[in-house]
Amino acid sequence: MRHDLTSKASIIASAVATSGAAIFLPPSAYAQDAPLTGSAMQSSDADSRADAEIMSLRAQVAILEAREQEARRRVQSLEERLLRLEQFDVEPITGDEAAGIRGRYAQGEAQARSSDPGFRRFPMPAFGFPEQTSSNLVVQQPEQNNDTAAVSGVDRKAPAPTTAQENVTQQQQGTFGRRFGVELGASYTHFSNARINLDGFLALDAIFLGTISIDQIKADIFTLEPSVDLGLSDRLFVDASLPILSRTSNFQSGGAGGSAAGLVERTVHGTGIGDASVGLSYRMLAETTDLPDVVLNGRVKFPTGKHPFGIEFTEVEGSEGNLSIPERLSFGTGVYGVSLGFSMLKTLDPMIVFGSATYFHNFKRSFADIDETPGDQPGKVKLGDAVQFGAGLAFALNDKSSISMSYTQRIVERTRLTPDLQTDRFVVGSQANVGLVNLGATFSLGENVALVTNVGIGLTDDSPDMALSIRVPYRF
Repeated sequence: MRHDLTSKASIIASAVATSGAAIFLPPSAYAQDAPLTGSAMQSSDADSRADAEIMSLRAQVAILEAREQEARRRVQSLEERLLRLEQFDVEPITGDEAAGIRGRYAQGEAQARSSDPGFRRFPMPAFGFPEQTSSNLVVQQPEQNNDTAAVSGVDRKAPAPTTAQENVTQQQQGTFGRRFGVELGASYTHFSNARINLDGFLALDAIFLGTISIDQIKADIFTLEPSVDLGLSDRLFVDASLPILSRTSNFQSGGAGGSAAGLVERTVHGTGIGDASVGLSYRMLAETTDLPDVVLNGRVKFPTGKHPFGIEFTEVEGSEGNLSIPERLSFGTGVYGVSLGFSMLKTLDPMIVFGSATYFHNFKRSFADIDETPGDQPGKVKLGDAVQFGAGLAFALNDKSSISMSYTQRIVERTRLTPDLQTDRFVVGSQANVGLVNLGATFSLGENVALVTNVGIGLTDDSPDMALSIRVPYRF
């Protein structure tokens, strides 16, 4: 009896132990004994994917928390450095010192912009810090020394120069910086002149006896002038040009054949190269907040074009001596010349003011014939020297266009002829006073190319009636 009770107790204990183990053991512990059905396998795969996703999210949260901690640490470090900087009593940078810093650290007042690409192509967003590009995935704060000066009351970044302002500066002052450029210019000039010729004498103080003719001369000059320039440094550049001219002169005379209604007309054409020239410009003073940009310039002219001396005049048939025309037209002065001058420019954003003054000197030269009459008359010619001055202003309409207004005047001395074995004599009417009002516009066609237009209106009798020019400079 007691043995049976003991056997039954052992059987019950074994069953209870087996049931408890089945309850607390994971499914994998007895998976070998009982194969899983299809639904059980799908549930197991879903649980595995959920566990993997949870682990991935926990890893990302850990990374974000680490970044947040690093950002808080950096902010705290910056606040501590700012607090240390505010404890120093430092004098602000002066305007002249600010204007001379390469990173365009300047006061709000605008200045002339150098065409040196090192100065103008990459504006600095902050003092001493390079501009960050979109390709930089991590923006790093550059380290600063604790003795860095805190600037107060100074604009940390002046506005970057617009393309229109750069074009105006290059037109007036030249292209400085180590750059090579080419320019194609085309111009049209129109002259007209009318005069009354009296050939006779006055009888009884009231009656003119002789011939009277009314002459009119119209001249049109088309010029194509290619040029090249080379910047040697931030302060020095050279340029050279060689114009090609096409001239048309129309001669008209009234009173032909002794009749007041009689008219005679002749036209003379000609095409050729003009006088070549080479120039050198030196930037003596770069613009500051108080001083303008000052450039010295010199130029040498070579007599490569046909000169006007020794051209014979022929009488037009049927004009009864009233009209004579030249056999050919000239395209140059025929003498060597030099010029020396200076130009100034000051930027008062958005306005730019500029001015210049130049002295022209022509050297005396000998010719085999200096007279228009038939036959050779050798001698020397001294063209009159000239002084030119001008001033104007330009406005930037937007980033890529501007308009300008200026006035120029050139005063020319008389020409002197010295025939061989004779004394000097001045050419009557060879002095001149040329005054022009210029209206211009500049348009940027791209990063390195621009369109420059100008219309000149003559104000004096010696000035052209109209002068139109178009130039397209290109900088490499």
